Amino acid sequence: MKHDELAVSAQVRDTLAQIARWLGDGPHGEEALAALMAGFDADFAMVAPSGARLGWQGLRAFFQDAAGSRPGLEIKLERMALLAGGEDAATVAYYETQTLGDGSGNGRHATAVLRRDGASWRWRHLQETGDGW
Repeated sequence: MKHDELAVSAQVRDTLAQIARWLGDGPHGEEALAALMAGFDADFAMVAPSGARLGWQGLRAFFQDAAGSRPGLEIKLERMALLAGGEDAATVAYYETQTLGDGSGNGRHATAVLRRDGASWRWRHLQETGDGW
């Protein structure tokens, strides 16, 4: 696995872990939200499983509103593949399962584009398909 592929994989895993903490049991302060949002490009765009579209501001508002709304949430990345990689961008596909503390949950397929920003990788685009809540 190339260095960039490892860095992209680590960014995806870290972001999913941050999302699980944010939507789950916390912490939920402004500092934690800022740290979570730092991983997303200012031009971020997302297509949710419902077909809803969110930009960076919409994603931030969603996180603010949904903080702690999924107690015990665990997000498990089951498989990930680098579809395309370059010096400044990477496209990955992955499957994740989301399980709540009560055992309910769902799975979803996702395709994400990440962009290099200096030494870091930031999410630029995300499209998810799968079961809704």
